Amino acid sequence: MDTTVSEKPLTGSMASAAKLSLTDADKHDKTRRIQQACHQKHVSVLIELASSTGGLLADDLRRKAWPILLGFAPEDSRPVEQTQANQDHWRTLPRHPDEDQVQLDVDRAFVYYPKDESEQSLETKKAELSDLIVSTLRTHPMLSYFQSYHDVVQVLLLVLGKQQAMAAVPRISLCRLRDYMLPTIAPARRHFELVSAVVKAADPELANHIAQAENIFALSATHSLFAHDIYNYGDIARLYDFLLAHEPVMSIYLFAAVTISRRSELLEMPPDESDMLTFVISKLPQTFDIDARIQDALALFRDHPPQTLPGFVWWRLSQYSVLKTSRHIEPPQSLEEAERFGQKQIEQLQRQELMEKRALLLYKYRKPATSLAAMLMVGAFAVWVRRNGHDKVFWSVVATTYSYLSRPG
Repeated sequence: MDTTVSEKPLTGSMASAAKLSLTDADKHDKTRRIQQACHQKHVSVLIELASSTGGLLADDLRRKAWPILLGFAPEDSRPVEQTQANQDHWRTLPRHPDEDQVQLDVDRAFVYYPKDESEQSLETKKAELSDLIVSTLRTHPMLSYFQSYHDVVQVLLLVLGKQQAMAAVPRISLCRLRDYMLPTIAPARRHFELVSAVVKAADPELANHIAQAENIFALSATHSLFAHDIYNYGDIARLYDFLLAHEPVMSIYLFAAVTISRRSELLEMPPDESDMLTFVISKLPQTFDIDARIQDALALFRDHPPQTLPGFVWWRLSQYSVLKTSRHIEPPQSLEEAERFGQKQIEQLQRQELMEKRALLLYKYRKPATSLAAMLMVGAFAVWVRRNGHDKVFWSVVATTYSYLSRPG
């Protein structure tokens, strides 16, 4: 974005940086390096370039680099001797339950970008956006749609075009956004706990001040990879350069970096006004230095890696969480493997839900259950006594005890 947030300089690894820019010579050299890395499919070089000032610079370069970062080569999405019927096979699949909501969101897509598009062009893009979302949901019916998912797909469509996006959308869904596309929001809540833990690790004073805010403040930004909250096309494309070049948890660190960069603003707010704190933190400033925040996020990740965060929040994540199963960009994970992890996580959620229902039922009927348990224990003991030939002794003791307790005074 074209201005930098005016904030008190932070200490340590979160020190504010002056906004950087590239000269024409720098851009020319970087363009050459990006093209070479794409040609050689050199992922580590692309990661470095995507994370440095200016990111991947332009959409023509992104169309070569993003597919590699997402785990498929650009040529994999090219129709090679395919008929239109084969390309549109998803249309014959059963309708997904969320398609009505998809259409509602598609109808209000492309609000902020692209600019100066004709009505006909926008309608074409909306039809393509709908195809991308519905084809993914029908092909992978274990996924559930969430509002703002269309913002993510919209970015991929505008940068890559429909054909490449057809390969990109399932990959970003299963390998990066899967925890947000499960039947419940429970896995996503663990992500929000991670945001709070990163802030606490890096800035305990700020974390204590905003502790009363609902950590769901990170929902909008993290589950849309910031696409729902950034309204400038060049900015969101540049931000995706960075996010696609790193494991999914990096979006958590980026949100924490933005939050910490606003510390003076947040510290001025009364800590007991939790609703206002939640609202302010959740609304990203529309003027912040993306390159500076990216460097802050990388520093946070380096200084406070996920497994060291306070409260054991990383270890409380499901072993099937996308944050744990997609930790490596290279080699890319297969869609089949990602879907298997998703199915296991859904089964785990179902077991947890069943256990919670049983626990609530036991609590509701705890008195009758206690009486029944006591009766069963007495009955089992009586059977054991009889089988072992101690029944006469047992009943003699019972009779003596009863007689003693029945004496007057």
